[in-house]
Amino acid sequence: MPRYKKRFCSPSSCLAVPALLAALLGSAGGAFGAAAPGPPPAERIKAQLIDNFLQDQQALQGYMHREHVTIEKDGAREGHTLRVWYVHGHEINETIAHDDFPISAGELAAGQKSALKHAAEAAQKPPAPAGMLVFGGHAYPFSKLANDFVYGPAEVRTWNGRTIWVYAATPNPRAESRSREEKLLLHTAGEVWVDAGDLHIIRISMHLTSPVKYGFGVLATVHSAALNLVLDPGGAGAWLPQEADFNVQATVLLLKSISRAKRTTYSDYRVEAR
Repeated sequence: MPRYKKRFCSPSSCLAVPALLAALLGSAGGAFGAAAPGPPPAERIKAQLIDNFLQDQQALQGYMHREHVTIEKDGAREGHTLRVWYVHGHEINETIAHDDFPISAGELAAGQKSALKHAAEAAQKPPAPAGMLVFGGHAYPFSKLANDFVYGPAEVRTWNGRTIWVYAATPNPRAESRSREEKLLLHTAGEVWVDAGDLHIIRISMHLTSPVKYGFGVLATVHSAALNLVLDPGGAGAWLPQEADFNVQATVLLLKSISRAKRTTYSDYRVEAR
């Protein structure tokens, strides 16, 4: 029977990771003013990137959309489609289709009933705090994560007819991990793409650069992990999630090897009150 699904991340989860990278861009404030002959240092546009991300996050919460989620777990694959919307900034979702077998009318009704129950509960809660990333059960203000990465000079590229600035991201050697999730982040490197025309983050690609051990490797060792997230202009100046891919390979308790992968595609954005 379909149920309200708990997500890996908090409300606005599809923007959770870009939220993180938006916050991480640079360690000093300062708005980007007049046009420059070349890409500015990440530090100079940090404030504008954060502000634009918050606007994108708020815009997302005004939409209902669909997410097709494919999960691979140790070679087994499962796929389903969710209808997603927000109440006071809290994400609500219901399963509306399965990849490998038809969903019955009874399952649809039960799933909708469960989702609407959670929507009613969310309506009684305070609005979800803005400018927060919740990952793995931990809430992070953007500012708390701002110094975890450092950024090199931007490379100018063209993507889908748009001029973009690509900043290489590497861990800040002075940053200290404050959770298991942040420890993993501090062993990643990659790229952050910024649209040069409107200063929105439009793509993030990160990968693990070295194994991460928990409990000296006895509890777990993460051998590889990678993330790729792409956003697309969704109208009214907002950039909305288009696709997200995440995979990880690890060893647990020295013996058990695990492989996980999740791919989410986002579609059918509609402004609709529920």
